[in-house]
Amino acid sequence: MSLMNDIQGQVKEAMKAGDAKRRDALRLVYNALKNEYIEKREDLTPEEEITILTREAKKRREAIEAYNQAGSPERAEQEAYELEIIDAFLPAGLTEEDVKKMIDELVAELQITSKKDLGKLMKALMPKIKGRFDGKEAKRLVDAINVE
Repeated sequence: MSLMNDIQGQVKEAMKAGDAKRRDALRLVYNALKNEYIEKREDLTPEEEITILTREAKKRREAIEAYNQAGSPERAEQEAYELEIIDAFLPAGLTEEDVKKMIDELVAELQITSKKDLGKLMKALMPKIKGRFDGKEAKRLVDAINVE
């Protein structure tokens, strides 16, 4: 629960500083973690925390896109701010080059020789990039590799 305590401490700091926008964004993140904690009835593992934060970040990315398409830039801006707050708690992201290197290593390690084996490759790759790189982008990179 250390991440929840950290976020709760930052909520208090934002309240003391009178930063309502940051306070509200942090509360959204905290509540997402707390709801999962209550549902599970035990402390969350760091992996579970990352999963929750990744899910919340994905929701914000989708909302930004939807608000921009709907012509509501103010709402998109708020979602972008919340995404920024969430990203601060996620592990450092991976670059496309880092993921390509991981894919190449896994291709050699798993002896991927055909397109049929790409599912096995994705299954091995996803735990390594979870919370640090978008799954759809990873799928695009995996599909782009040259195998028979």
